[in-house]
Amino acid sequence: MSKTDETTSIRIATLNLCNYIQPPLACYEYDSIYSQAQWQQKQQWLATLLQRYQPDVIGFQEVFSCDALQQQLRQLGYPHFHVVEQAELIADYIYQKPVVAVASRFPISSVAAIQPDEQQLQSLGWTAFQFSRHPLRATIRLPTIGPVDFYVVHLKSQRPILSDNLPATTSVHQLELQTRTGRWAATVQRGTEAHMLMHAVAKRRLQHKHPALILGDFNEGISVSHALSIFVSSGAMQPMWTEAHPQHNPVRLVDSFELYNAKQDQPVPRSPTHYFGSSGSVLDYILVSDEFDSHHPGCLADISHYQCIDEHLIRPDYTTDSYSSDHAAVMVTLQLRRYSP
Repeated sequence: MSKTDETTSIRIATLNLCNYIQPPLACYEYDSIYSQAQWQQKQQWLATLLQRYQPDVIGFQEVFSCDALQQQLRQLGYPHFHVVEQAELIADYIYQKPVVAVASRFPISSVAAIQPDEQQLQSLGWTAFQFSRHPLRATIRLPTIGPVDFYVVHLKSQRPILSDNLPATTSVHQLELQTRTGRWAATVQRGTEAHMLMHAVAKRRLQHKHPALILGDFNEGISVSHALSIFVSSGAMQPMWTEAHPQHNPVRLVDSFELYNAKQDQPVPRSPTHYFGSSGSVLDYILVSDEFDSHHPGCLADISHYQCIDEHLIRPDYTTDSYSSDHAAVMVTLQLRRYSP
């Protein structure tokens, strides 16, 4: 019996790999090169995680060495792998701007880079805009469900956008003001990326009616960020869409953790996916369309399990976790509703 024939549940994950770059290449700086031992430890950590948790589809962020990742994943049972851009070479062997990637045990029928919509940009008053990292859309045919659109994203970080040419005479007060302005610029960039992505998801769902999932590092908590609230704030639009599309709301996405938690007898606390010092934040999410909400009449699969895989963050073992990641992996299990033996 094939894997497709026997599948009753599907595991979906997202993971920021934190500078996955094969030596002798470097990221950002000349001296940021893994030794061979460090690189092997990083690869072994990833292999151990995937072999233990067995996700079927994975979205990755912070990938510099795409070919190396594809080769490693093929050996781990992921024959389908795609990126839509490459990291940027800035000097000799130094790279910046890592990319997102998708890997799957199931066939990927199409892949595209999400581009900003010109009409939307004009409505927002933008004359020029680009994603800091192009989101990736991969259409994957899942058992029983059929084609599903997976979006892998890595939104703009909270790092301030600053000019590279600040004068040497810039005072401390001027620098502080520039930094505050740079933080706001980063927020505007991140919010605009969210708006452009959500517009692309809704447009695609209107045209093709595929179920959709967004996997990624959002670099901010969607429950506390006004800039990112567009992902989960379609409630006011719900009556209109419900009347016009009773089985299909193209603008509604739901946080998979919230769907999972709503089923528990006692709500469970949410674990951070990233730590800055002792302060934890939820930055990594899997958002899903109506087809994965068990309360929706068009539900195809339930969120039966949600996992924040964070052992390397909260109980690190130096011998195995030193070159792992500064993010937790997030994984959900989809329990198929229409399975028939």
